[in-house]
Order: sequence, then C-alpha cells, then structure tokens
Amino acid sequence: MNKLNGLILTGGRSTRMGRDKSTMIYHRKPQREHLTDLLIPYCDAVFWSVNAEQAIDITTPDQPVIIDAFVLPGPLNGILSAFQFDPSAAWLVVACDMPLLSAQSLTALVEGRNLAKMATVFYDSDGQLPEPLLGIYEPAFGPILHQAFLKGAFSPRQILRQNDIQLLNVPDSSELANVNDPAAKAALGL
Repeated sequence: MNKLNGLILTGGRSTRMGRDKSTMIYHRKPQREHLTDLLIPYCDAVFWSVNAEQAIDITTPDQPVIIDAFVLPGPLNGILSAFQFDPSAAWLVVACDMPLLSAQSLTALVEGRNLAKMATVFYDSDGQLPEPLLGIYEPAFGPILHQAFLKGAFSPRQILRQNDIQLLNVPDSSELANVNDPAAKAALGL
C-alpha cells in the first residue's frame, strides 16, 4: 500500500469570509491545526496546502507546507501541487472549511478506501455527486488530474465523475458542511 499523506486545503482566497478560513477558531485552535490533529492518526505526514501569500505568514517551522505550484483558482491547484511534490503518495484531501468533520467520517473514508480505484470519496451532502474536498486520491490519479488540467478542466468534482472512483455514504452528512461566510459561521454556533 502506498503511503498516505494528509493534505489540508487552505490556499483559497476566503473572499466571502473576509479572512483566512484556515485560521478561524472552532475547536479552541485554528481550524488548520485542528484538522492536522484529526488527520495525524491516519496519515504518514500532514501538509498544509497554501498559496504564496500564506506561506510567508506561517510561523510554525515544523509544519510541512506545499505551496501552490500552478496558476489557477480553486482546490485543484492544491491537489495538483501535492502530486507534483510527491507523485508516489496517496493524498487524503480535506478542505479547511469543514469545521464539523470528525474522526467518524475519516475512519469511514479510510476503511472504505478502494486501492483499485483512482479515488475514494463520499457522496456530497445531497447524496448525488462526489464530494471532492474530502477524499483519498491514489497516486495513479495524479497524472489524470494533470492531463485534465492541461485540457482546461478545473473542477475536481467533474474530473472525479469522469473516472473510476469509489463512492461511499458519509456517516453524518452534516460533517460535509462548508462554512464560507460569516453568516454560515454564526449559524454553527461554534
């Protein structure tokens, strides 16, 4: 089995939130640190996927980061950059704006992992489409993602839909909630 690295996607612009979503405090610490703690039991190493501006501000010297290597918006940049950094690893990808994520879903994801598929992901909160921001991307999927990007595809969800992947039912769909603006954060009560 390939090594499994964790990748916390933090490189977005957070324009709707008005501040870096990865530094929001939900569990008495910045969200990116909370997610790191959640992923450590499942992964060989946990990386923060950051943009160039964020990389300047990170003051945690022992926290490994992967700086976005491509000029494109969205989470595909972080995932492609991770495969460029280590193409032989599988990547357990988590978006930084899922504050309700727990070990329950991570355990279900890792236990449901199908190594014969390109990726293992949950159905989204509507139960219809793959959720690209919480999943395991196998090493064989790296070149496919890169080729899709070169052909102008930028949506990880669409790329997943076009390939042989393992789809799982999430134990609790509320854990997939993305908190992207102050109103959504306030609604959580965290």
